[in-house]
Amino acid sequence: MDSKSYLLFISAITLEVVATVLFKQGTNRLAKSMHKGWLSHIDNIVNALKRKEIVLGVMLYAVEYVLWIAFLASVDISKAFPLSSIQIVLILLASKFFLNEHVNQYRWLGALFIMTGIYLVGSGA
Repeated sequence: MDSKSYLLFISAITLEVVATVLFKQGTNRLAKSMHKGWLSHIDNIVNALKRKEIVLGVMLYAVEYVLWIAFLASVDISKAFPLSSIQIVLILLASKFFLNEHVNQYRWLGALFIMTGIYLVGSGA
């Protein structure tokens, strides 16, 4: 992978992780005001779109998709998608350190397996 592809990959993955954390922060604050029942789904969506974290997350996802498409144009898809699994590990870390969520030993073990897989796919082994 050349430096341009690497930069596109890192940028896209970083934006995806940040957007996901923003969505979680926005929905945590929104959960207290959610209405119950199927008739209130539209109200819930409108209220979600009023949350600054969710709006910013949507904007970051839009930029991320453009970067991801550019990345896909520069590498084999058989390598790109397995490498994108790094986002799972990064979101796990972000949930621990930015959202103060509990991460048990099985999730850490799973993250280790994912990292091993990423290494094997990325190195071409």
